Amino acid sequence: MVSPNSHLNWPPIAGVISDLDGVLYRGDAAIADAIEAFGRWQAAGLPFCFVTNNSTHTPEDVVHKLEAFGIAIGPNEVVTSAIAAAELARTNYPGAKRVYVIGAASLSNAVAAVGLDVTDREPEIVVMGLDRHITHEKMRIAVEAILKGAAFIGTNPDLLLPTANGFEPGAGAMITAVAAATRTKPLIVGKPEPHMIETALSRLGTVRSATLMIGDQIATDIQAGKGAGLPTVLVTTGVPPREDPALARPDFIVSSLAEIEVPTAPVGPPRQRRA
Repeated sequence: MVSPNSHLNWPPIAGVISDLDGVLYRGDAAIADAIEAFGRWQAAGLPFCFVTNNSTHTPEDVVHKLEAFGIAIGPNEVVTSAIAAAELARTNYPGAKRVYVIGAASLSNAVAAVGLDVTDREPEIVVMGLDRHITHEKMRIAVEAILKGAAFIGTNPDLLLPTANGFEPGAGAMITAVAAATRTKPLIVGKPEPHMIETALSRLGTVRSATLMIGDQIATDIQAGKGAGLPTVLVTTGVPPREDPALARPDFIVSSLAEIEVPTAPVGPPRQRRA
């Protein structure tokens, strides 16, 4: 690992996978040099894809937010944990059809979009994300289904989410409660697991060794990138890092995305960016 003040020997860069909050913006405030960096990369033809643990927003929500900051992308350049959870439910359990969803409308819509039935009647899969309207009855249905053999998928393990006045319980807190009640370990989709990174990589069509994973958190972004075999970049514009010797370290640390040296033209064969 290198320090922010070291001369950074960047590998060939053919594509970028990046977190959002803490990298491009903090809440509703843009990080100016990050927006400028992505604008330059886009003008140079460098493909990129964003990944977020947030299951309450759709790719279209992210597209509109970035448009307000001056970055024009398409929905296919955003992978949310809701999208990844729905795709994982379909591919990992091909014989299942009925899914009980605890989460925002974006999660239910993502599950329905892959051809699965969202229902509370004899579900074969339970998918849980952040639900700000969680009830005991919703948890009861999930627990009963899992105890009867339903598969258990969680969008992400985040226990706490920052708010304007402090913190609120994250999806991980709700998922943990159901996991404890059923004594069942859920299949977690979001970072630090590499599932979303793999989805983003398949959309980019770039090789792992030349695709950067950029994030502001070692415990989630960097671990997910490492798990997918990508060179990782920690940018110190988001959540202050906590030292944990058990975690894999980032390959690079920067204080600004302007420090990342990208080629004037993408490395590797030309590709068609998807809208």
